[in-house]
Amino acid sequence: MKKPLLLILFSISIHSLFAQYVFPNFSFENWTDAEADGWNSNNVVSLTTPITQSSDAHSGLSAVKGEVTNYNTWTAPNFGSYSGSLFEINQNYATLNFYYKFNKLNNDVIVVTAQLNTATGYPAGFILTKITDAAATYTPIAIPITYLPGDSAAAEIGILIGIQDTVLNTATPGSYFIFDDFSLGWFTALEVEENIFANENVNVFSNPATDFISFSVPEKNPSNTISVVDITGKQVVKSFVSKTARTDIPATELADGIYFLTIRNGDNLRVKKIVVLH
Repeated sequence: MKKPLLLILFSISIHSLFAQYVFPNFSFENWTDAEADGWNSNNVVSLTTPITQSSDAHSGLSAVKGEVTNYNTWTAPNFGSYSGSLFEINQNYATLNFYYKFNKLNNDVIVVTAQLNTATGYPAGFILTKITDAAATYTPIAIPITYLPGDSAAAEIGILIGIQDTVLNTATPGSYFIFDDFSLGWFTALEVEENIFANENVNVFSNPATDFISFSVPEKNPSNTISVVDITGKQVVKSFVSKTARTDIPATELADGIYFLTIRNGDNLRVKKIVVLH
């Protein structure tokens, strides 16, 4: 079943608000000596170049391609940022977002890892996920970032992405990924998918909200991760788990304005636009 056009347009509009293109050369338009400016790879000049510039772009003129080569018992691509050249960030973003294609051979998967550190170098969060399905066309993905307990905000993020075989020790020559348009934030175009952006069954009791943001879900025994973000994508109510049908969130400390209530349960994400007016 296709979603109503209004809902799709709404999801695209909040994508433009929340996606933060904080990475240098996030769309991979700029290259120097066969390397994407601002990024690192395991290319070895004159020996093997598993990471190359691709004209098959999601936006702009180029993207980054990582392909398993035949060099040195099959060299899998490694792409991202290495220690000593991490990306600076200024808040705890909820997801790492990008668009990808994946030419999957045998048991190969794309492995996405990341570590986030505080300004003093202590671990603040991480990503460890695998993309297992082939994708012949550009596919959006929003990978949740897991944060460690503590109040210190993340100040830098290191990313490493590669291909590995889940059965053998080496990946398969010819397997490749193509990436474009990296961002950090809350949403990507993924919200237009059928089981992701569904907010029709969330009942908000008072909107505009004054003292409390009060809402309910129809599930009898829910286990939802709740948070509230402002129109810049900044988290203003720290994520927590609600296991009751009705939830009340104090709003007295929130400034008057527009916010988005997010209700996540596994892969399902529901979003409600909330106005706070004291």
